[in-house]
Amino acid sequence: MNEISTNCEIRVFDFSTGENRALAPHLVESESGRTVVGYAIVFNQESRVLYDRAKRREFIERIEPRAVTEEFLNRQDIKFLFNHDKNLLLARSTFGGGTLKFEIDDYGVKFSVDLPNTTAGNDALELIRRGDVFGCSFAFQYAKDGYVDERRDGRNIRTIIKFESISDFSIVVDPAYWGTFVTTRGFEAPEDGEDPGKDAEASAEACRRIDAEIKIVSLL
Repeated sequence: MNEISTNCEIRVFDFSTGENRALAPHLVESESGRTVVGYAIVFNQESRVLYDRAKRREFIERIEPRAVTEEFLNRQDIKFLFNHDKNLLLARSTFGGGTLKFEIDDYGVKFSVDLPNTTAGNDALELIRRGDVFGCSFAFQYAKDGYVDERRDGRNIRTIIKFESISDFSIVVDPAYWGTFVTTRGFEAPEDGEDPGKDAEASAEACRRIDAEIKIVSLL
């Protein structure tokens, strides 16, 4: 896989269980027979517990709908990739035009792609047809003042309200692999003396080899 910039953050959405399986990347009827739809971003869903290495604190994150607008997406060069590998390009939206289509609804950002007749496209098509792929992801950078940190009901909550950029949407084979999030970006809510716990530190240590900041949203 190509190296991901350390300034880039990744969210991984796991659609593998329960009713959420219906939201995983899947084929729909089309003239080409190769059209895949799914959600690259979901709104107002709490993440699993994430870990801030700088502050040694746990927190939970959510994305507000106002963080993503059609106007914003149409200003981006968004590549649709397999496992965030730029060598496995499946589609692209360049400033609102191209082979990657998307729309915003109450649930999040929904994509539609006609998979290309390439080795990567055919491999992705077969894995999705078999039901082996059920993760979606996107890579982005925060905007300045693009999130709010607060204490709520005894928990540290980060709410994303604005992105600086989005560089790719991806389908991912194994969303559970990403496991934990490690960040060098300090959580800014007031300290309250809570111990993040040995388990969180151990999980963070296991992910320090990953250059990008990784986050999973667990959809319950």
